[in-house]
Amino acid sequence: MEIGTVMPKTGKPRRPGTKPYCFVSYSSREPHVNILFPCLWIALSPSFDLRLTPSALESGASQRTQIHELIAECAFAVVVLDGLRPNVTYEYGLLDAHNKPVILLEEKSATVDIKSLIGDAVSLAIAPPPLNVDSQFSDVKDVNHVEWSRSDPAGAVKTILQEYRKKKSRIKGYVDIEEPKLWV
Repeated sequence: MEIGTVMPKTGKPRRPGTKPYCFVSYSSREPHVNILFPCLWIALSPSFDLRLTPSALESGASQRTQIHELIAECAFAVVVLDGLRPNVTYEYGLLDAHNKPVILLEEKSATVDIKSLIGDAVSLAIAPPPLNVDSQFSDVKDVNHVEWSRSDPAGAVKTILQEYRKKKSRIKGYVDIEEPKLWV
């Protein structure tokens, strides 16, 4: 191992010169979340890499183990509650257990993805209810979350950076990131 190599908790060395990263937890069943990814990249990429599943996962290896490692080694995380999927609540629980700083986001018109839990039956006549963290994810109702809007990417970038700055004392590798001048 080279001098200056950072040794994460898993024992795998991080290459010198690589940036710390932000783990992003989200539901891939929520198509509007794809709008948020470029916003995260614009806001955070000057100083942090982004790790999203499944693209951050290695084929032929345990998905669960890799997610645990990604969470254990991240500097902080962004959790997108939209859809309120089990994978997102599980990953949020792991982040909490590792005491990782989290930016908790909810899109203004987010709903609960009921069909993912009971199947996508064509005859299912239940409309997805609006996401209400206080009642549907009540274990974290005392944890503040912020709204973002799919129709306002510049506002989403601003919100991400504002929330990032609030976690200055908790994010390992924190650096001041200047707000980009978007759509001026």
